[in-house]
Amino acid sequence: MTSQLVAFVRGVLTFDNSTYSAHVASRDALKRGLLLLVVVALLVGLFPFLSGVVSSFRRVDIAAMQGVIEAQIEQQMQLNPAWQNPEFRQVFSEYFPAIFAMVKDIAAIKPNVSFLPNWLDRLLQALGAWLSTPLAWLGAWAGYALWAALFAKLLGGRATLEKMLAATTLTVVPHLLDVLVSLIGLLNGIPLVGACFGIGGWLIGLAAWVWGIAVYVKATAMANEFGLEKATLATVLPALLALLLVFALLIVFVILIAVSGSR
Repeated sequence: MTSQLVAFVRGVLTFDNSTYSAHVASRDALKRGLLLLVVVALLVGLFPFLSGVVSSFRRVDIAAMQGVIEAQIEQQMQLNPAWQNPEFRQVFSEYFPAIFAMVKDIAAIKPNVSFLPNWLDRLLQALGAWLSTPLAWLGAWAGYALWAALFAKLLGGRATLEKMLAATTLTVVPHLLDVLVSLIGLLNGIPLVGACFGIGGWLIGLAAWVWGIAVYVKATAMANEFGLEKATLATVLPALLALLLVFALLIVFVILIAVSGSR
């Protein structure tokens, strides 16, 4: 089972024709595709969820936070000429403790709408956010696939809607790389290390996005039995249409503002 799954993922990522054809021709292709989408979405959201679980048991230490910020401010006052102004120092030292006292009071406020302990409330919120990730992915995928299927039909495609939906679920396979991006995101709290790995995470995320588009084009071509040129058009046209609609709405908005301002 594991070897078959690895072979399937490798076939999708390497644009193997037999892998795409077998998936599209399968009777339960849409069911398998939906399961694939849900699993990948949960994997991508796993590390943020685990981070949220850890945070739910951790109390916010306002005093420690204040100490760190005060040390950073003291360093700035010693090295930055702009912070060495006596008047600025006086004003800052006068208001800074009051600001942090207010932050401390706000952090201590418990919402009246919740009867749960704070840690359990945060834990359930993290769990809810994680479990809702597949729903967000499903909504975005289905909405775009419907438009892509329409344009594919207009371009002479032969795929039924179910076949098109099943084929385009393969676009989530490259986003397995986003699991690594989520893991790297946990390092963002480390100043120097987080910055270095953050760039790497951004590049990996970009690679997953571009790879996903390429898989979408390939899947559209295989499902509709036409060339990559038409498949590219069917994939890109919904996004272009959305951009044109946004641009048109912006123009209308600007015109309405200009007309109302001239009165």
